[in-house]
Amino acid sequence: MMDDKQKPFSLDAEQNVLGAVFIDPNTIKTISDTLKQEDFYHHRHKLIYSAILELFDQHVDIDYTTLIDKLESQNLLADAGGHDYILNLADTTPSIVNLEHYINIVHDKAIIRNMIDVAQKIAKNGYETSDVNAFINDAEKQVFDVAHARRSGDFITLKQVTEEVIKKAEEARSQVDELTGLDTGFEALNHYTLGLQPTELYIIAARPSMGKSAFALNITTNVAKLKSNPYIAFFSLEMGVDQLVGRMLSSEGNVMSNHLRTGKLSSAEWQQLSVASDRMSKLNILFDDSGTVKVTDLRQKCRKLAQENRLDLVVIDYLQLLSGSTPQTNRVQEVSEISRMLKEMARELKIPVIALSQLSRSVESRTEKIPIMADLRESGSIEQDADVVLFLYRDDYYNKEKSEKPNQVDVLVAKNRSGATNMKGFPLLFRKEFSQFRSRDMSDEQGESTGIDDLD
Repeated sequence: MMDDKQKPFSLDAEQNVLGAVFIDPNTIKTISDTLKQEDFYHHRHKLIYSAILELFDQHVDIDYTTLIDKLESQNLLADAGGHDYILNLADTTPSIVNLEHYINIVHDKAIIRNMIDVAQKIAKNGYETSDVNAFINDAEKQVFDVAHARRSGDFITLKQVTEEVIKKAEEARSQVDELTGLDTGFEALNHYTLGLQPTELYIIAARPSMGKSAFALNITTNVAKLKSNPYIAFFSLEMGVDQLVGRMLSSEGNVMSNHLRTGKLSSAEWQQLSVASDRMSKLNILFDDSGTVKVTDLRQKCRKLAQENRLDLVVIDYLQLLSGSTPQTNRVQEVSEISRMLKEMARELKIPVIALSQLSRSVESRTEKIPIMADLRESGSIEQDADVVLFLYRDDYYNKEKSEKPNQVDVLVAKNRSGATNMKGFPLLFRKEFSQFRSRDMSDEQGESTGIDDLD
């Protein structure tokens, strides 16, 4: 183990930060915004800085006399180095011109020391643990907490942001189409989102048998077919990968899913299946059906893919089957943590994340079955964390005999942080037996669904 005295720190930088306060007491406003007492390595510097912060909080002018008095009143003057050491702090500081640089040195050294402490603790726990998953999750959390303390950048001026927005607008104008994100393959959906955007969390919510898994698989396939050959990580917490791929082949090859399951295919269907299989094998879709239930495990796997440059989109089926980092008795708090971590992952890895979600049973007890935000199951934080919330609704599921919208799914745009909403929704043809969604205007050439089975 590394001895504590060997840990990185800068005596000069710590002295210069403290000395700057004597040169210009107003600098404490800048210093206190970044540095905490524990960021100082030297014990006497911790004591001096703590006394300075107390004077600042009490609105007392900070100078040599007030600081000495504060330390004496706490019987800490000797431990802080005494009169001479404090008096010499201002003399050791060349100027306050480079104060920001001194602050950053102190802060960065503190982060390095914290990471060393975490590494030593992880190593110690490694010799004592018997639960590898708990050990890895705890280690990841500790490292992630330290990483979050990294020095953030300076404020960005309005001029800088304006220039960046104009640059993006010019780049968008030069594109053939209006999309700025990943093409979902559904023109109506692209109209509201301009494609799946990096850093954004998309929630697709519905009651069972509305087709949300099939819809997610259709989007996954459409994105994977883009010329840029993007990588999609699909986490299935409910179905096995063979079921998922079976649905995708059925959709891609226009082969009825029950024919595929029973193996009773015509020669034409075998040919269609062969062509579809050849096309699908070239797509960069990565499945995980290992039963991963902890959101921390999911994030860890996604980070690894991102480090390998093999991650452009994450799809999760479905959110309520995930569990939080630690067991909780309050499921609402747990789901809140999960949705927050999925949004943080989207921002950290700069990718779009799609998470499917169940709706509560309260929908079934209402006369009007069309979903609303309050139906999001177990947590209102899903609504808060999501950038886009889509509801799927099938009128023919609830009104089998009298529905005027047979084989149609209405996609309701309930929330859209960067665009318009539409609670009336836009229609898609849902060919259930093919696990296939199509635009309504393609229904004539594709043929109508026969409604053999209900797929989610």
